[in-house]
Amino acid sequence: MENIDFVSIYRKYRSRAFNIGKFILGDEDEAEDVCQDVFETLFHMGRSVDFSDEKKLENLIVRISYHKASDHRKKAFRKYEYANSDAILEMTDMRVRKGNRVDEIVLNLEAAGYLQSIFEKLREKNRTNYEIYVSVTLYDIPTRLVARHYHITENNVNNRVMRTRRWLAREYKKITR
Repeated sequence: MENIDFVSIYRKYRSRAFNIGKFILGDEDEAEDVCQDVFETLFHMGRSVDFSDEKKLENLIVRISYHKASDHRKKAFRKYEYANSDAILEMTDMRVRKGNRVDEIVLNLEAAGYLQSIFEKLREKNRTNYEIYVSVTLYDIPTRLVARHYHITENNVNNRVMRTRRWLAREYKKITR
């Protein structure tokens, strides 16, 4: 398949894939992600697809769009963003600047190293809880917006934040013993 052919196919069927994604997900940004996934899949299918039969091609794009949007709606398929360690360390540095005793500063810097390893462990263990905790506590995003983003209730967001705090406290105690 030549790139010129694929560009024309993309231009012709992009809105169809986008509209299916938007209908299923109800969000334009997520529909854009689905649209990109659809055409990436189609591109990688390469020679196994008959691009000359427009009716079959359109049916294939509709089917792929529907399945990609359905998969995208599932929690396991979502690609979560996460705060990097620098943001966490920055928050700790702000706390360090508030104290003026040398012992406090040393303890806070040591704690920053512990926090970084604990947050990395949390991100690997449960990425969703990590994302929710960072969104609510570090970025001060309202729980209702976080709940809407993850398709869960506000109460569920609050419970996850509380459980994550407890887990972080337990992990911190394990490391500092």
